[in-house]
Formats: sequence, C-alpha cells, structure tokens
Amino acid sequence: MHFDELKSIIDLRSDQELNVVSSDWQITKKPNSQSNNWLSEDQFNQIFSKTAEFQDSDTVFVFEPFERTYKISGLTKRLTEQLDLNWANFDAFQSSTEILFFYMVPKSLNWVLYANRDFWQFAKGN
Repeated sequence: MHFDELKSIIDLRSDQELNVVSSDWQITKKPNSQSNNWLSEDQFNQIFSKTAEFQDSDTVFVFEPFERTYKISGLTKRLTEQLDLNWANFDAFQSSTEILFFYMVPKSLNWVLYANRDFWQFAKGN
C-alpha cells in the first residue's frame, strides 16, 4: 500500500487533524494515553476489538504524513511501518518508532487512525 492511496478516504492537505472525505464517517477524538506514546491497551482494545483486522491479526499500514530529507545523504523518505493488528505489535511500534505522527489504515481503507503528539482520532466507514 502507498501513502497516496489514503487520498480516497482522507483529505491530506492538512496533517494537523484527521479530515475524512465522506461525511458519513464519524470521528472520535481523545487525548493520548499518559502512560504510552499514543494509546493505552484499554484504548487500543476499545477502538479495534470489533474490527476484522484485529480479530484476524491482519496487517495494517502506518504512514508518517510527510517526507523527511536527510542532511547527510540528501535522500527523502517517508517513514512507514506494517504490523499485524494486535496490542503487542502496536505497543512495540509505539514504543520504538521514530514516527512523530501518523495515519494507520487497513488494506480495505474502511477505517483510519490518526495520532499526533497531543491526541488521536479514529474514523470508520459505514
């Protein structure tokens, strides 16, 4: 999956908030966990326990919304990750990543999680 595929469900012109394309999608917004970078285990389970990807531990894709330019090499790179959607994998990701804020989506693009330094937002299609 490529970052540009997200344009089908979200407006990428602003990366300060989650802006979904369809008004049918409701957005839930909450402050970040005080004990983790983004989500506590309870928050994670509340959000994802009913999704097919969580139930099957399917792969989801995480994208940083901007490209970094490395001074030494001059190369540009967008940080991305793939992980099987379960608490252990997500917690390992949030504990070790260099990603500052991100979009996380399944291959079906029927939901999206956005998280930054202050809060997270989750939206799901009907």
